[in-house]
Amino acid sequence: MIGTGGAARLHARAYAEGAATRLVGVVSGNKARADGLAAEFGAGVRGYASVEEMLAAERPDAVSVATLEWDHEAPVVLALEAGAHVLCEKPMAHELAAGERMVAAARHAGRTLGVNFNYRSVPSHEAIKREIERDGFGRLGLFTAQCHAYLWPHMLDLMRYWFGDPVEVTAVMVDDQALRPPVSGGPLGRPWEFGMGAESDSAMLYHPSVAVAATFRYADFVATMSGSALVPLEQNFWSFALYGSEDTLVVDRATRGNLNGTAGLGMIAEMIAELPACSYAESFELSVGGFVDAVLAGRAAPVTGEDGLAEMRLDAAVVEAARTGGAQLFPWS
Repeated sequence: MIGTGGAARLHARAYAEGAATRLVGVVSGNKARADGLAAEFGAGVRGYASVEEMLAAERPDAVSVATLEWDHEAPVVLALEAGAHVLCEKPMAHELAAGERMVAAARHAGRTLGVNFNYRSVPSHEAIKREIERDGFGRLGLFTAQCHAYLWPHMLDLMRYWFGDPVEVTAVMVDDQALRPPVSGGPLGRPWEFGMGAESDSAMLYHPSVAVAATFRYADFVATMSGSALVPLEQNFWSFALYGSEDTLVVDRATRGNLNGTAGLGMIAEMIAELPACSYAESFELSVGGFVDAVLAGRAAPVTGEDGLAEMRLDAAVVEAARTGGAQLFPWS
């Protein structure tokens, strides 16, 4: 386990409690923090001050990287080169070039690189995916979503999970640096500090501040998304609706305790309303477990490095569309 924050603790717990996995090491630049998290999981788990030291001592089969976004690339590449499969937190990297290098490193090493977009693992979201694939909604007409800024990358990924990639992106944005999440330790001038004035072609929005609204044109339907740091996070992670010729689904006010939200309107909504609540912590258990199952079976990760890179490119396309005022064709690079 590389990292000791909240997400890292959820990864570590999933590995420690998994039937097919054993947690052996925790890495942090702060050795005391590594030792502290390691101690939570028993005497057999050791703390390390460097990724290289841990890799040499433990020779792990798999590594989770849950550091901050600008610190993902180096530990991911080191672990892949050491022969480990890697599950990386999201977004996969802080800039497109770093994401591209990470995907290339996984291909070169012949190892699995997964990205922990854990909300794909929420059972209600998997049920929506199945209904779309079996044409339960009929012909899709409109998908519309709004979310808190922290969930913007997740909603982009969920949209790709359900519908694939759009063919065109348009967007508008009002940005305020003062409303962006704190980035202590991050290098200056990176995409999350970006706003509308970035000179880098690889700049991503990452977290909408005041407001962003984007429209994604598919071959035969339209999706819209909006996000803001002003959305009350704990009361409304996200809300969305999907309208089709045969059925309609509205999901209102997903929360940390129930990521299913409140489903209404159509027949599929009735099915989702019967599902048990899925919490934030449970989504990590399901996502990490899915990654482990894929590695053991020799399958691609549920969310691949290529998926992580595609989400970054879609975010960058939104930024470019807002910056230029013009439509961006997708795939965007």
